[in-house]
Amino acid sequence: MAQARPVRVSVQAWQPPRRIDAIDFWLRSRLLATAHALREMLRPSARRWQGGHALADAPVLAQHRSPLWSDGRADEFPLVAGKVQNLRVARPAFDAVEVPAGELLSFWRQLGRPGAGRGFVLGREVRGGCVVPTLAGGLCQLSNALATLAVRAGFELVERHGHTARIERVNAPDGDAVDATVFWNYVDLKLRARHAWRLEVELTETELVLRIRAQAPMPAAVAPVMLRRTGDGAATALPVARGCLSCEQAACFRHRPQAGLALEGRTAVLVDGWTPEFARYLRTAHPQVQRMQPVPMRLAFWRVPPAGWHREPLEEDSGRASKAWAASLRRALWQRLWARHVGRRQASLIDGQRWLALAFAARLAPAHTHLVVEQALLPHLQRIGALDGRRITVLASALPMADIERRLDAASLRWPDDATLRDFRADPSLVRAEALALARASAIVTPHAGVAHALAKLAPQAALQRLAWTLPAAQAAPRESHELPIVVFAASALARKGARELAAALQDRPCRLRVLGAASDDARLWQGIGDASHIEHMNWRGDWLAGAAVVVLPAHVEHAPRALLRAVAAGVPVVASTACGLAGLEGVHEVAPGDVDALRNALQAVLA
Repeated sequence: MAQARPVRVSVQAWQPPRRIDAIDFWLRSRLLATAHALREMLRPSARRWQGGHALADAPVLAQHRSPLWSDGRADEFPLVAGKVQNLRVARPAFDAVEVPAGELLSFWRQLGRPGAGRGFVLGREVRGGCVVPTLAGGLCQLSNALATLAVRAGFELVERHGHTARIERVNAPDGDAVDATVFWNYVDLKLRARHAWRLEVELTETELVLRIRAQAPMPAAVAPVMLRRTGDGAATALPVARGCLSCEQAACFRHRPQAGLALEGRTAVLVDGWTPEFARYLRTAHPQVQRMQPVPMRLAFWRVPPAGWHREPLEEDSGRASKAWAASLRRALWQRLWARHVGRRQASLIDGQRWLALAFAARLAPAHTHLVVEQALLPHLQRIGALDGRRITVLASALPMADIERRLDAASLRWPDDATLRDFRADPSLVRAEALALARASAIVTPHAGVAHALAKLAPQAALQRLAWTLPAAQAAPRESHELPIVVFAASALARKGARELAAALQDRPCRLRVLGAASDDARLWQGIGDASHIEHMNWRGDWLAGAAVVVLPAHVEHAPRALLRAVAAGVPVVASTACGLAGLEGVHEVAPGDVDALRNALQAVLA
C-alpha cells in the first residue's frame, strides 16, 4: 500500500481554555449550523438511506475494527462509557444501510439530531486540545471508522474534517486510519461510491466493527489522507488531548473533579423469574449488584394458587432491586386477557417479556458494562441494541427457540392429528435475535443438561457453567398397597409433554394413571388404559405423590422439571426424557423424546 499523505495543518500549542473562547465557539458554531441547515433545506445534498437485504450476501469489500474501551484513557471512564452508549444509540441508523451507486452518504443526514430524548448522553469530544464532556460525544469513533473503511474500499471522501488532537495515549491506530471529526450540524462526513454498497455496524463486547459489502471488485491500494500537525517545518503526529476529568488545571472552568463519578464498570442482573438454582448462583457470584425484576402480580388474588408448577417468587431485596411496576401490571392484564386462547397465550407471554426488557433497558446506565440476563429477555434486548458493547452472562433456562420449534415440528409429524403441537411459532425475527444474542454471550449458566448441550453447540465461544439442581425439602412418599401400580404423569395431558407417547407405552398394561395437571381436549387420549375410574386428574392440587410407583414425563420440551425434582427428593423412581435435563441425577431413568419402545421398556424395568 502507498504511504499515507500527511496534510500539514497549523496547530497552536495548548493553552488553558477561557470561558470567553467557549462562548465565541458556541456562537460561531450555532451560526454555521443554522446556515448549513438552511442550505440543506433549500438544496439537499444527500438523503437518509433505509436498511435493505439486497446486498446482505454480497462479498465483504472492507472491514475495520476499533477498540471500545481500551484506548489508554482509564482515567476518563465515565466519558468512555458515555461514548459507548452514544455508539449504541447511533448504530441502528447506519447498520444494514444500502446506498445506490453514485449517491452520497452523509453522516448527519443518516443519523439525525443527536438529542438527549433519543438516548444520547454525555460523552467525550475533542475541543481546543481538550477532551470535554459533550452530549453525544464520542461519535467521532464511528466517523473515523467509516472514513477509514471508505478509503480501504476505494470510495470517494466528498467531505472530511480532521481533529486538532488525538485521544489515544497507547495502542497507535492502524497505519491507514483516517481522521474524520463530525460536529452537529455543519462539520460532516460525506462519501460516495461508483457502485451500490451496504454498510454493517456491530458493537461487540470490546470492539466497534464496520463492514462494507458490495458486488464490486476489490479496491486497489490507495494512500489515505491522514491529519498531521506542523511544528518547525516537520510533520509530526497530533498531540494527545488533555482530559477534563483528569487534567490538573483545577482553575479551568471546564475542570470536572472525579469525586462521585463511576471509575469502573458495574454489573446489573435482569431477571423475569426466580429459581433456586439461579438464586444460589447469584448470591455466590454477584452478591452486591443491582437487580432489575418484575413485580409478581396475581389479579385473581381471591383464588388459592395451585402448587408445584409455577416458578418460585422473586426474592425481596428492596435495597438492590429495581422493580418494573408499570410493565408488570401491563403484562399481568395482557396475559389475563389471553389466558384461555390457545396459541395466543404463548404470544402474550412473549409480549410481556418484551415490555419488561424495554423497562429494564431504560434503567441501564452507561456504566453498566456487564449484564447478567435471563434468557427470555435476550432477544428483546438484542433487538433494541441494549447488549451492544457489554459483556453478557446468560441465565439459560430454556432451549433456543429454533431448537424448540424443530422438536415440535418433528413431534407434529409423528402425531399429525394433534393441533397443540402446531398452535404457536415465534416470529422468525425474534428467533434470529435470540441466536445473535447467544452468539455474543461470554458465559452461560444453566442447571438443565439438555439446554447446556444445545447451547454448547450454538454458542461455543461462551464459558458454560452447569449448576446442580436444587431438590425441594420433601418427605418420603407414603407407599400404599394397591392392586394396580400408580403411574403419575407429571404434567398436563399435552402432546408436547409426551402424553401421546405415554398413552402408547401403557397400552394393555394394568395400572392406574394419575395426571398431575389438566385433562386433554382429546377424550380418546387414554383409551386402552383400563376404564375411566383408572384415570385421575389432579389439576395441580392434592398429594399427587401418595402411593406413586413411578413418576413419568417423556416430554419433547421441558425446561422446569420441578415435579420430577420433588419426586426424586421423595424417593419415587422417575422416568423422563432427556429433554427434561436431569442427566446424572440419581433415581432418574432417561429415554429419548418420542421413543415409545424405550419408554415402555423403562416403565417395565421400574414397575417389575
